[in-house]
Amino acid sequence: MHRLIEFIKRIYVILLFLLIEVVALWCYATATPYTESKILSRTTRIGGAISGTITDIQNFISLPKQNDVLTAQIAKLEHEIEKRDAIITALGPDSLTLRSFDDEELKFRYHPTHVVSMTTNRNRNHVVLDKGSDDGITEGMGVITPDRKLVGNIVACSENYSVVMPLLNTRYKIGGRLIDNDYVCSIYWSGESRYEVTAIELSKYAEPKKGMVVNVESDRMPLDIIIGTIESYQLNATKSAYSATISIAADMSRLDNLLIVENRHLVELNNLLKSQQEE
Repeated sequence: MHRLIEFIKRIYVILLFLLIEVVALWCYATATPYTESKILSRTTRIGGAISGTITDIQNFISLPKQNDVLTAQIAKLEHEIEKRDAIITALGPDSLTLRSFDDEELKFRYHPTHVVSMTTNRNRNHVVLDKGSDDGITEGMGVITPDRKLVGNIVACSENYSVVMPLLNTRYKIGGRLIDNDYVCSIYWSGESRYEVTAIELSKYAEPKKGMVVNVESDRMPLDIIIGTIESYQLNATKSAYSATISIAADMSRLDNLLIVENRHLVELNNLLKSQQEE
C-alpha cells in the first residue's frame, strides 16, 4: 500500500493533467449540438472501421471451413446433375414419365476432399489427400477441381489418406479429346513447365487451333473434365500427326479443396476387357 501511494505521488501531475483533459473534452463535446454531432460521427466512423477490421479477420480465419462446406456442396450438386443426366439418358429429353434413380445406379460419384500436402518442383510430383480407403477411395479414381479441371489420378491409398499422381508428373499419361471435333490424343508432361503439358498422336486431319479446349478421354472420369487449351501445335517430321502444347487449366500450385471421381462401372468394364484379353 505504501508503495502504491509513493507511486501515485510521483505521477500525480500526469494523472491530474489527464483528468483535466478528460473534463475539458467532455465540456467541449457537450457545449453545443454541433460539437456533439461532430464527435458522434467521428466515434461512429472509428468504431465502424474497428468493427469492419475485426469482421475481416474473422472471415479470413473461417475461410478454410467455408471452402470445405462449398466443396461438399459442389460434390452434392454434381451428384444431382448425374441423376438428372441418367434420367434424360434413360427416358429421353421429351419423355413425360418420371422415374427416380437410386444412388447405386449412377455411373459417377463425387467425394469432397482436402489437400494435405503437395509438391510442384520435381519431375515426379505428388498430392496427398485427406480421404482414404475408409472413405471408399481406391486406386485409379480421378481427381478434379470443383470447377471440373483435371488434377490427376489416385495411385495409392491408406485407411485415411490417398496419394495422387498429378498432371505434373513425368510418369502420368492420359487421353485427351478436342471438344471442337472429337479427335483424340495422348497427354503427358515433359517436366519443363508446370503450366503446360504435351499432346501427341493427334490426327493430321484434326486441324487444331490455338485456344481449342482439350477434355479428358478416360473411363475413370466424365468426358467434360477440362485438361487445358491448345497453346501451339506442329506437324511431326513425317507429317502424319500433330503434337501440341497444352496450357493446363487447373492452377497446379494452388490446389486446396478437390473432388475425387468414382466411376461405379469401372470394375465391370475392367473385368470385361480382361476377359477379352484372356481369350
